[in-house]
This record gives sequence, C-alpha cells and structure tokens, in this order.
Amino acid sequence: MDRTLSPGELLDPRYEVVPFHGRTDELADLARWRDGDEALSAMLLHGPAGVGKTRLARHFAEGSDVLVVDDADLVARLDLRQPRILLVARTAGWWWSALRQRAARLGYRTDDLAVTPCPDEHGTSFATACAHFAYALGLPLPTTAAPDVATVHELHLAALAEVCGTPAHWLVATDPVPGRLAEDVLAAALLDDRITPDRSPEALETLLRAAAARVPHVRRRAEELFTAHPELADVATGAALRILAEWPGPAAAVARRVFDDPRFHGDPLPAILTRTLARQATGRLERAELHGLLAARAALASLHEEALSASRREVALYRELAEEDPTEHRPALADALADLGLRYVAVDRPADALAASEEAVALCRVVAAEDRDCTSQLARALDQLSRRYAALGRRDEALAAIEEATDLYRDLAEAQPKLFRVDLANVTHQRIGLDE
Repeated sequence: MDRTLSPGELLDPRYEVVPFHGRTDELADLARWRDGDEALSAMLLHGPAGVGKTRLARHFAEGSDVLVVDDADLVARLDLRQPRILLVARTAGWWWSALRQRAARLGYRTDDLAVTPCPDEHGTSFATACAHFAYALGLPLPTTAAPDVATVHELHLAALAEVCGTPAHWLVATDPVPGRLAEDVLAAALLDDRITPDRSPEALETLLRAAAARVPHVRRRAEELFTAHPELADVATGAALRILAEWPGPAAAVARRVFDDPRFHGDPLPAILTRTLARQATGRLERAELHGLLAARAALASLHEEALSASRREVALYRELAEEDPTEHRPALADALADLGLRYVAVDRPADALAASEEAVALCRVVAAEDRDCTSQLARALDQLSRRYAALGRRDEALAAIEEATDLYRDLAEAQPKLFRVDLANVTHQRIGLDE
C-alpha cells in the first residue's frame, strides 16, 4: 500500500499484516467438514472476542467454494444457498439454535467448532506480530517477551504497543471505526457522564458486542441508560438488544417496545427477553404464564426444542397450581397441555403429542361439565385430538373425535353464530376429509 496503515487497520484481520500461522488441529477439523459426504452443510466457528476466529476462517476458506459469514449472529436472516457455509460468531446461543433448526428443514447438516486460546503458540505469535508491525511502520524491532494475555488480539495489541514504544496514544480516538479496538475506546468513553442517551445507540451497537462482558462499568452504564430511557430500544440494533435481553433491568424496561417492534417478528430476541422475564418472576402463576409466552415466541423464531422445553415447564407449573386449586387452574392446565401437543408435533414426536392431547381432552371434559362456558375449550381440544390420531393413522378414533367436536361447534354456532360459525366450517371440512 502507498500509505501507513492506521492502528485499527494494522489489527484488522482483513489486511493480513500479520500472516496466519498455527491452528493445525482446527484446520484439520474444518477440512474434514469441507470434504464430507453431505450435499449441504453449515459449520459454526465460535469463541471469545479476539481469539482468532476470523483469521482462521479466512485462511481456511481462501481459494475454495466455502462461503464465510463473519459476525453471523448479527445477520438478521442468513441466506442459506451455498453447499458449504462457514459461520463465525462469538457465541452459540439461541440465534444458532434457531438457524440450526431452520437449516435442518432445508436439508443442511449443522455442526460447530469452538475456537479456544492457544497459549503454547503465544510466544511465536507475539514475535511474529512484532516483526511485521515493525516492518509495516518502519520502526525498530523490539525484543520484549510475550505478555501473559488470553487472546491473539490482545497479543497483537501488545505487540503494536511495544513496536510504537508509547502505546497510550493508540487508545485515544474521537471517531473510532468499528472493530475490537473501538470497543476498548468506547468502554473508556462511557465513563464520561456527559455521554447522553441520544448519542449512545451508535456506540452501543459496537460496544455491547464484547466490551460489556469484559469491562464491568460498561454493563452498569448500559443498564442505566436503557432502564432510564427504554425508548433507546427503538433505535438500537438487534445485536445490542440481544445482549441487553439477558440483563433483568433493561430487559424489563424495553420488553414491551421490542415485542411491538415489527423488526423483530420471527427473531429470537422476543424469546430471549421472555426467558429473562420468566427467570425473574417470583410467583408460580406468573412463571407459568411467562413460560407459555416463551414457548409461543420461541416457536415463532423456529426455536422448536426451546419452545418444547418452555411448554413442558408451563405444564409442570400449572399442574402444581391445579393440585392446590383445581377449579381455578384446571382450565389453564388443559390449554397448556393442548399447546404442549403442538410443540411435540413441531419436533416430530407424534406419540407424545397424542398423549398430551388426550390428557387435555380429559381435563376439558371435567371443566366443561363444571362450566358450560368452557364447551368451546373442549371442542378445540377434540379438534386437536382428531388431528393427532390422524397423524398416527388411527382413522376411526380421529373420526370419532372430530364428530364430537362438530356436534359441539354446531350447538355453539346456533347460539353464537358470529363467534363459532368459522370453527364449525373448519371442523366440518376436516370431518369430510376423514370420511373420504
């Protein structure tokens, strides 16, 4: 290049100022994945900030047909079209679970590989970085031993400081570019109480991706800002909000705004927020209700296993409540069981789905006998039970259940046609299909 690179560029893996080296075990694992028999496959490289994930991915994929997606956890909707996709992210949380389940439906095999620090290579890495930084800047080569740090990024930052001799000025910037050096600058900047909410969203997008986990005051400052000013959620990115969603204070403050924000329909973020709220709930009834919402929101984000887990917890809580007060909580338990059947269907467990639906119908019979206003609940449960029987090829039992549901809906539609006429038409159509 015809100019001296900036500190951020010297540390940026895209410029390859320091050549890639080491990671022989990880390269072998990636080669086996790339050369596997599966027609479609996606691999996630995940590990802490600065550990060398991006360098490893770029070096491995160079000259191949492997598609590399860096910061994959920040991509709103990944386009799965390449036979081999290598994803890079710092965490393998619910975003990965949602993507993995979506990819499976498209025929992809998914796997993940954790990238961890390699302290045995740090001496070589530090010396190599010092030599290349000194050459790039035209400065003398230092002879300092490698410091005791955790990641490749920290090694390179230390090497750059040693080459320059006076490292303090590298950490002062008025307009930092996105990147890991910027995280450290912003972490220091947030100590300044003059930072105001209207200036913070842009900074937090980069900052919260890693600095909050490493610098305690960053988390405190972010929690204060979003708890006091929940309207920041309207302009913050999904990446920042997914981190905030794990923290009880700001999660409670921004939850309603996120739930109503069309940007996050189908995104794991509402489910992550609901999980945090459920963990903080003190009463069993509140926890049960929140686990029901968690199951629904997780399902909308293709988190079917997580939805099933939440639904099972909801049922368990309502069982406890119904044992203490059957009249009050038995209807909610019946609805929770019906929902549990749907969650089992989503993960292809038809026998378990049938068992949940059968129990739901049994409870609904008791509830409807005690309160005629709950007849529609029994009709819905019978409709679902019919579908569960049909999925298992038990036609006669499916037909009996849908006939009973049809009779109930017919009576309901006669009394309240505006409320139940569509339901009657649906079960009648389903009954005709079973008759054919």
